[in-house]
Parts: sequence; structure tokens; C-alpha cells
Amino acid sequence: MTRDRPGEVVDRWQVLMKLGALAGTSPVIVSWGDEGSNDAGFGRGGAGRGGAGTGRASTSSTSTSSAGTGGASTSSAGTGGGGAGSGGVGAGGADAIDPSIFANGARCDLTATDIEAPFFIDDSEIPNDINLFRSDLRDGHRGCEFRLYLRLLDGRNDSEPIPDAEVYIWHCDADGRYSGPNSQDPSTPYTGAFERAPEHLDRFCRGVQLTDRNGIVGFTSIWPGWDGARPIHVHLVARINGQTTRLITTQLYFDAELSRQVAQAEPAYAGRSTNIPASSLDPPGDSPVMPRMRYTPGLVTGILNIVVDRA
Repeated sequence: MTRDRPGEVVDRWQVLMKLGALAGTSPVIVSWGDEGSNDAGFGRGGAGRGGAGTGRASTSSTSTSSAGTGGASTSSAGTGGGGAGSGGVGAGGADAIDPSIFANGARCDLTATDIEAPFFIDDSEIPNDINLFRSDLRDGHRGCEFRLYLRLLDGRNDSEPIPDAEVYIWHCDADGRYSGPNSQDPSTPYTGAFERAPEHLDRFCRGVQLTDRNGIVGFTSIWPGWDGARPIHVHLVARINGQTTRLITTQLYFDAELSRQVAQAEPAYAGRSTNIPASSLDPPGDSPVMPRMRYTPGLVTGILNIVVDRA
């Protein structure tokens, strides 16, 4: 991990200040390389950016993600589904997020892949499920607001943005629970098979956005709690809209000190903050995917360039 040159960081984060996403503390840079480094769906896909549209359902298929740096390379079933399109964070519509906020991450290696893990929900398996194509994933759950800005880039084409791709993220809530399954015990490592309960139609902390012409999506969620002694994380998969082969399957991790600060300062995490396992604070050691983060009381913001080896 390297830190960007002093002076550049503050100027670029001022863009997010204008978006109302950040307050004025020093950013924590945890994931991007310097200028010498190499450039290197999933819910319900809307038919267009920034407006309502009808997608088409698709069937699952199994594929292998392109290998990234230091991560597992095998992914599993793709997904599909149709639904209503919408704008990005802040309801600004298509191309509402200024791409200059990603400037510090424009030159980087391929994003590492990771396993899907057990709590993925494939829309095509659940007829008449709720629409996951949305930017606000909170569904009324308590927790520190978490805004995540992602840009999808093509590592085989000079890191050009990839538009019209479905980006699906999911994670646990402040209590360490995932939407969808029964019989969860967030205090112990999960070892069983994922069994989705038909009566559990909750879909909190899950959602899909379609990348704009700059390859960008934005989500508003809540900061995830810890579950099963795993590092605090967010799952992510991406594919081209209407296709089943994934561009990437990975997980996003976070700096231990930032996670500790949120858990100790935010009321929604107080009940579990005294017994957080060290393994839930520390990100994994094998080149984890770590967004650039900032925390101010009541708000965590993350920015990440996702560079894929697009075949």
C-alpha cells in the first residue's frame, strides 16, 4: 500500500465535499499505487441510466473471474433479472458523480478477485422478488451512513471506463446479519450452507447500480458490523448488463483503525464494540482490495477504482 503525494489528496477530495459526502478531516489512503504502477450482475439491471426501464431475466451460469493480484480467482454463478433503472447516489441521474474524485486511483494494478461466500442472492432463483436495482440500500436499518463510490475500468484497454455494467454489492448490517437467510449467529464463524428462507424477503444492504458512461456507480448504505470473526467486508460482483459472465467477483476490506473508530464512536455498534475479534478489524494479508476511505462522525465514505481484465 502506498500513499498519494501530499497536496493532491486534499484537492481531489474537495469534489466530494461539494457533493456533501465528506467533512474536513485528513483522508486515509489505503489502496492505490503511485504514478509508476501499472494500469491495469447481480440483481436487477435497468434498461437505461437515470430513468425507469424494464430489464430481462437471465439464467445463472458459472464462470471464472480474471485473476487479480493476490486474491482467489474462482467465482461462481452469474445472475440476472429485470427491473427499474435509477440514478446514482444523491438522485442526480446519469453521470451525476464527478469522475475527478477517482483521479488518485486511475493508475493501479488489476483488482484482486475473491470468493463469493455463502450469502449471495441470485434474483433469478426467486420469482417476484423485490427490485434490487437501487442506490440506497439501508431499508431503515440503523447504522453509520456509508457512501461507496466505485469506478469500473478495463485493464486491457488503457483503463478505459466500462459503461452499462451491473455492479452488485451486499454486506451485513450493524449487528452482523445478512438479509435473506435464517439461523444466523454473527458471533461465530459461519460453516453451513446458505439456506434462504422464502418468508424472509428482507433485502437490506443489497443493491445494484448500472455504471454510467464514466464507469461509475454510487451506493448509500450503512457501515457493516463484524460477522463470524471475519474481517469487516463488502461483497461485490460486476458484469456487463444483459450478460451472465462476470467481470469480477471480489470483496472489499478496510483499515483496522478506521473500523475501530466507527465501532467505538457510533451508537449502532456500541453493543458489539467491546468484543470485536482482532480478525474482524485487521484486513487479510494477501493484497486485499481496500477502497480509499474517510470517516467523520455519522458518515463513512469510500472510493475505489475496480480494474478488470476484460476478455
